[in-house]
Amino acid sequence: MRSLFAALLAVSAWALAACAPTAPQGEPALWRIADADSEIWLFGTVHVLPPDLRWRGERVNAAFASADEFVTETDTSPEANAAFPSLAARYGLLPAEQSLSALLAPADRARLAEIVQELRLDAGQIERMRPWFAALQLSYAYAVREGHSADAGVETVLAAEARQRGKRLSFFETPEEQIRILADLPPADQTHFLAVTLRQIAEEDGSLADSDAAWARGDLAALNAALAPQWEEAGPVVHEAVILRRNRAWADEIAARLDGSGRIFIAVGAAHLVGDGNVVDLLRARGTDVEGP
Repeated sequence: MRSLFAALLAVSAWALAACAPTAPQGEPALWRIADADSEIWLFGTVHVLPPDLRWRGERVNAAFASADEFVTETDTSPEANAAFPSLAARYGLLPAEQSLSALLAPADRARLAEIVQELRLDAGQIERMRPWFAALQLSYAYAVREGHSADAGVETVLAAEARQRGKRLSFFETPEEQIRILADLPPADQTHFLAVTLRQIAEEDGSLADSDAAWARGDLAALNAALAPQWEEAGPVVHEAVILRRNRAWADEIAARLDGSGRIFIAVGAAHLVGDGNVVDLLRARGTDVEGP
């Protein structure tokens, strides 16, 4: 279940929102792109993590410290977070005469009721949501129940440090652009996306902790092995919207930044850096020398 949730929009992690620390060997994967007057670090992240998971390594810390600019998927500022409720109301709610359950097949309707009760969510509020928004809410609530927190997510941690250190902060997409990635999906694909999310939550087998550990030790093969079948289940329309189309746009943006100058640390969801059509492969295919796995 972690695989698909890890790839969900970063904005949901920021806006929806006492054990001994775990210390996996290694550290998350990191790539470097450089020319005569530019150095760009590309770091794959997880937006919501357990607070006790140790993922900061010497290489990541050194790369982040050296950067003048910190780039994330979307705006992490308090002002952007404050705008989320109005965006959610505009793009995430059904017309007054509709209900979420009425859009679902009987088996998914029953599963939704069970999960909403299990996660102690407000059934009335969930029934007002469009399928894409309900999928995010349920995924986030599940992760929180399992001990994860947006405050421990990579972007939240690093953005706070970037502000303290006086780094420039920028982003690839506005919160509205991110929300519309799912909100603009055809209704049938939104409903299918919710059905997949419901099944993953209902059948969760402990893979959340396993994939967190794989990410933290930089095991790209394990991440890709988990992601590939889940994107296949989500379907080509969702995969194209959430991952592939954005990968192409980001590869163009990174190439343009390399033509400029400066030292930049870019943090995007790890799902964008593994598998077919990932950002690293797209950059290499256009002749860019990318150091790393």
